[in-house]
Amino acid sequence: MTVEELLQLPTIKGLKLISGNLGVHREISTVTVVDTPDGFQWLKGNEVVITTTYALEKTPNAFLDFISKLLSRNISALIVKSDRYIKVIPENAKKLCDEKALPLIYCPAIYAFTDIINPTLSGIISKQAEQLKESSKIHESFLELAINDRSIHQILQTLSTLIQEPTAYVDTVFHKVYFSENVSEDSLYLKGLSYEIILNEYREKYQCIDVVNKEQKFGYIMLLSDRTYPDTDSNIYKTAIEYASIVIILRMQIRISNRMIEEKYYSSFVGDLMLNNVKTREEINTRAHLYGWNLDGGGFVAIIDINNIKKYYLRNLDTGTNEKLQKYTDQIFDTSIKYIKQAFPSTIYYSQSDFIAFLITGKLPVSARKTLADTFSQIQHSLLNAVPFTISMGVGMYVDDIINIHNSYQQAKQVIQTVYQIQQFNRLFFYDQIGIYRLLFSISSNNEAIEFCDKYVKPLQQYDDQHHANLIETLQSIINCGWNLKLASEKLFLHYNSVKYRFQKICDLLEIDLRDNSRHTEIELALKIYLIQKNQI
Repeated sequence: MTVEELLQLPTIKGLKLISGNLGVHREISTVTVVDTPDGFQWLKGNEVVITTTYALEKTPNAFLDFISKLLSRNISALIVKSDRYIKVIPENAKKLCDEKALPLIYCPAIYAFTDIINPTLSGIISKQAEQLKESSKIHESFLELAINDRSIHQILQTLSTLIQEPTAYVDTVFHKVYFSENVSEDSLYLKGLSYEIILNEYREKYQCIDVVNKEQKFGYIMLLSDRTYPDTDSNIYKTAIEYASIVIILRMQIRISNRMIEEKYYSSFVGDLMLNNVKTREEINTRAHLYGWNLDGGGFVAIIDINNIKKYYLRNLDTGTNEKLQKYTDQIFDTSIKYIKQAFPSTIYYSQSDFIAFLITGKLPVSARKTLADTFSQIQHSLLNAVPFTISMGVGMYVDDIINIHNSYQQAKQVIQTVYQIQQFNRLFFYDQIGIYRLLFSISSNNEAIEFCDKYVKPLQQYDDQHHANLIETLQSIINCGWNLKLASEKLFLHYNSVKYRFQKICDLLEIDLRDNSRHTEIELALKIYLIQKNQI
């Protein structure tokens, strides 16, 4: 029950609002009489206080001080029987009540306390009964929605009917916006806007209520009211919105679980294609049909790799760090999926801990290279300053038949391995751009290549394993720096003498004087082949 409703009770029409008009919306919990100097101490809040001012000192500011104390207890209204002990309400008291929006009400002497208390308590009880009835109606409405697996649109429609306001739900998980049917003309234009625009530009315009379960946020309900200040503090509003949020959370959790199950099988199928675990075209067509995919033509594979994140995982094994890294990984993958699917809508993908592989299907357009380059730039720009890692993209060759897509996948993997070899991260490379590495990949598993590596690299590997040294890493840096030891020491952040010592140890173990330029080519090739064999993504 509100103060305004109290003033409208037919049995106490003689009550008159003196000041504090803006507070008539205040809710009333009970009615009490305060006629002792310290009576305010027992107030709990939201009471209507009745007083005769009998206990107040006869000083100019006594009534003002009394009101200040009542305000500190968050009362809803003050009713003053002012005909007996206080003849005139002081102007400063009226002004204070106006400033604090505290209804100050004159009560004629003809009313006994019970004349006010009884109808007010009766009104409160009646109001509570109505609210309980309405709450029960709300509960039953949303219980039916939950049990019968109703859609988010139907949940919004029920909410809008109950609170008599148009509503929308902004789904921040699946990036969609839903509207109730009774959207007003003033907000009808929202239906034509994209999710991103509504998310970024319209949250401040409308009142929004987060739909959140513990720490997981699913989105928010927007109240598309024509009124500037909808009565969202009322119990009906609160109860309806609370139940709507609960049912939306249940619906979202089911959708998220279904997506996770679907993505598990979805990713498993794409992984089987790329790893050549699907041997017949019939199996491809059958499994593709389950997801509504058309894999009749060809395609190619593009891999986005998170540079050096595996090393970061190995060096930081505490739970907090790994949770943060997983968050970065998810952000990189989600951003990559968003932009690549914008450019190539039929794309499907397969992810691992530190890379995501995209199978881009259909006939390859001539402009595909430029489209990929533009898309990669968009992804980089979106991730800039958002994650502490760079990314690289490796693209395999187009194949005419999807049954051979594993070849394009292997080529894309080889491009990423080459990126690590040449240490040129944060770039896009196509398979036909990696030059001699294409030849090295093709021979890296031959017996001759293995023997070649054993001769020039195995002694260094064994020394590193036994002494926890870094001779191979040092040799790689020296080679990358054009065999310039001073420059290599700067790249490795080591003293020049330390690099000289390691260089000599490498020469001794290989029994080769590497100051002789004629042996450099053999060592460089051996190390490239070794790293190809070792650094499988």
